This record gives sequence, structure tokens and C-alpha cells, in this order.
Amino acid sequence: MTQEEYNQLNDDYTHCAGTNCPKANSCLHHTAYTMLHTNTHEHYTLANPQVITGKQPCPIYEADRKERFAWGISRIYDNVRTRDLRGVKLNVISCFGASVYYKIKQQRRAISEEEQQDIRLAFTEMGYDGNAIEFDHYEEQYPAIMRIVKY
Repeated sequence: MTQEEYNQLNDDYTHCAGTNCPKANSCLHHTAYTMLHTNTHEHYTLANPQVITGKQPCPIYEADRKERFAWGISRIYDNVRTRDLRGVKLNVISCFGASVYYKIKQQRRAISEEEQQDIRLAFTEMGYDGNAIEFDHYEEQYPAIMRIVKY
């Protein structure tokens, strides 16, 4: 995680010392803790080590990896037959609900990897090749940052 990415984390993002945790080296909360020396906030949130030590699965574990978020759905219906268009759209809308669907359509909200798979499945269920779906553009980012900045 870069300094710029660390600075984008919410003020109440939980930092974890990772004492005796086998997953500390792969946890974003622990990575944030290792960057505390650069923190310029007046306060920060720290996980209670007595609560998380030894618990498996860890209640606050978040993988220290970027995810490939998608933006925009302007072209996903291009190869859908007219008679199937309404059904496919309803299946895609059911993945999120109407209000979130329209935020995604207007590119005011990113689409997570899991949600991308749900959209692909909606196409597959209607007899189309869901793997052929391409979104408008993609962005690699930490999910914790995307929730704050983009959602």
C-alpha cells in the first residue's frame, strides 16, 4: 500500500497490530498498522488484540490485495437479441436493485469482482456467453478505499 492509498482510508479504519496472528502479513488492517508512523490524523482506531488473538477466522481480516473494479455498463447489452433484452436487464437489475443499478449505469458506483460475476451469471442464465461481457473500463484498487471514494 502506498502512502497516497493509506491517506485515502477512512479516519475510523481499524488498524491491527497483528500480534501472534498467522495472517498478519496478508491483512490490510495490519498493513495499515505498519504505516501508523505516517499517520497525520489526531486519532485512529486500533483493534483490541485480546479479542482477535487466536480467533479463526479473524473477525476483521481483510486481504491485503487490490481488486479489479469495473465501471460502466453501456455496452453489455450490445449482443443481446431484442426479444431477450427486457429479461436480461431485469436479471442484471436484480443483482443490485434498481437504485444501485442506475448509479452503476451512470458510473457513480464501481462494480466489485463478485458483482461482475453476478452480472455475467445473469447473462449465462439467459443463454448468452457471460464471460464475453466487457465493462466500460476497469480500475485496480483496495476495496476499503473504493467504498469510501467511489461508492
